[in-house]
Amino acid sequence: MDAHWHLFCGALRCHPAPVDDDAFETIAKKITDGFQKALAEGPLDGLYLDLHGAMVTPNHHDAEGELLRRLRAIAPEPFPIVCSLDLHANVSGTMVEQASLIDAYRTYPHVDMAETGARTMNRLVAMITSGTRPKKLFRPIPFLVTLDAQCTLTEPMRGIAAAGRALENEDGVDCVAQCFGFPLADIEDAGPSLLLYGPGEKTLTNVADRLEATWIEKEQAFGRQLPSAGEAVRQAMIGCEEPGPVVIADTQDNPGGGGTGDTTGMIHALLEAHATGAVVVHIADPEAAEAAHCAGTGGKIDTSLGGKQEPAFGPPVPGPFTVQALGSGSFIGIGPMYRGNRIELGPVALLEREGIRIIVAPRKMQASEPALLHHLGLDPAEIPVLVVKSSVHFRGAYQDMASRIIPAIAPGPVTARLDHLSYRHAKRRIAGARKENINA
Repeated sequence: MDAHWHLFCGALRCHPAPVDDDAFETIAKKITDGFQKALAEGPLDGLYLDLHGAMVTPNHHDAEGELLRRLRAIAPEPFPIVCSLDLHANVSGTMVEQASLIDAYRTYPHVDMAETGARTMNRLVAMITSGTRPKKLFRPIPFLVTLDAQCTLTEPMRGIAAAGRALENEDGVDCVAQCFGFPLADIEDAGPSLLLYGPGEKTLTNVADRLEATWIEKEQAFGRQLPSAGEAVRQAMIGCEEPGPVVIADTQDNPGGGGTGDTTGMIHALLEAHATGAVVVHIADPEAAEAAHCAGTGGKIDTSLGGKQEPAFGPPVPGPFTVQALGSGSFIGIGPMYRGNRIELGPVALLEREGIRIIVAPRKMQASEPALLHHLGLDPAEIPVLVVKSSVHFRGAYQDMASRIIPAIAPGPVTARLDHLSYRHAKRRIAGARKENINA
């Protein structure tokens, strides 16, 4: 290629609440200024962005669409702009219009992040080399799906993901991306969508029709009801002597979806059931972690645990607790999502009360990394009942290890009952719900 290569990559990640407009403007300006500078230094062949796809600000319900609009104003068509998205992106027509191509992760848990980035960059290189641009087809799916039901390791999403992969092999189709949406964002574009690219417009329409029909056929299967914390613990304690842990997912306190990481409903249920040997990963409580390090291994701390960020989701767990192990909270990931990456949680501790063990840390993190347990001397394969604060990402590490997996509902902000929310802007119905329109 005669032209010199320049790459400018901006990564914007979604927050559980609207991003401040000032923060968005600051970050967006850095990206657009950097892009303009790269163009001025030229020649520039194309732009690749690694975005999330579900950012919302008070002034921009479609924040990534606004960012792409500004970038496209700087470099009009036919300059190629491509981006990769998280699987939970709420894709808008503006995003599709402004980008030459959009691809997305194919897995949840997200174990193909690097693969998606490489695939998207290769598509950009192909555009630059050929000088052509693919046809686009954007197809919103007419219902919302809860986060816990979006797992590509379980049905019905496993079948939908497989259908998309198969259809990508059709002649006239270059890319079939499926975004499952982030249903806790109350915006007009919230919900799943299909993005297809290729040279054949009729073929894209035909493939989209077939894939949408698969979604519609499986809609009612998304309407499952999850057990309460108490019921989940009861189920877990039946047959928990089988090899491998029974994993309970505290799905409504998933830090990756906006959870505080310190709700206590599952701990109270474990104590009430006398679930000796159970381990909770983990409670974000800097005061308790500090107290544990001051007391030292074997010491006792008479402090309350958790329930401090959002008291409405349940009271703290009173002490005393025994400090069983301490750690720096600095370790290398070994799970499929973060393998090889250094993780810094700050000083962590393993506390025990009435035979139930609870990992505490100053910072919250979705329980997708078994290295935290090893860091504190625990082998997750030997734990009878393992409670994780996660909706789905934990499955990347524990799916094959677990004897059973029980997604459960304890009080928390990442609701698994979308019909309990008062949507004002989202327009699509809830999968599996009886209401024809969520705003009805």
